[in-house]
Amino acid sequence: RFAEITASSRTGHLQKGHGVAIGDWRRCGIQDLFVQLGGAIQGDRYHNVLFLNPGQGNNWLSVKLVGKKSNRAALGARIKVVTAGENPLTVHRHVTTGSSFGANPLEQHIGLGKADRVALLEVYWPTSGTTQVFRDLAVNQGVVITEFAPDYQKRSWNPLPLAPPTSSSR
Repeated sequence: RFAEITASSRTGHLQKGHGVAIGDWRRCGIQDLFVQLGGAIQGDRYHNVLFLNPGQGNNWLSVKLVGKKSNRAALGARIKVVTAGENPLTVHRHVTTGSSFGANPLEQHIGLGKADRVALLEVYWPTSGTTQVFRDLAVNQGVVITEFAPDYQKRSWNPLPLAPPTSSSR
């Protein structure tokens, strides 16, 4: 179900949008929102907007896949995450290129709510038809999974400050 939060989230704009991307701009585990606004002609131009998400204190897992027999970007791969605990949460992701008016990073960001462990992380690879299964992962981390590898690698994580760097050029 959805709720109208345009005003309270301060994401409303009168300009027309041309593309939307959701990703972890600051590399801190929180999804931010980037919107391309305005058109191609001078009278229709407007600057693009980056909305930084303050977060809600929830846990997450970021998964980057690297194909060996399947394509390197892992397009077509499927990910299943099941959290540990009394009421497990199951999340599915499908690695795709996005759409014509927006796309998201190929690295999959998986929100885990208040779960404190990942009981199961399963990756299905499209070309090889293989499935990799990893158990009992910590939350709030990035992992890199290479097709056919027996273990995942922890991803180095360098969070940026809350505000993006300022630049005199636009």
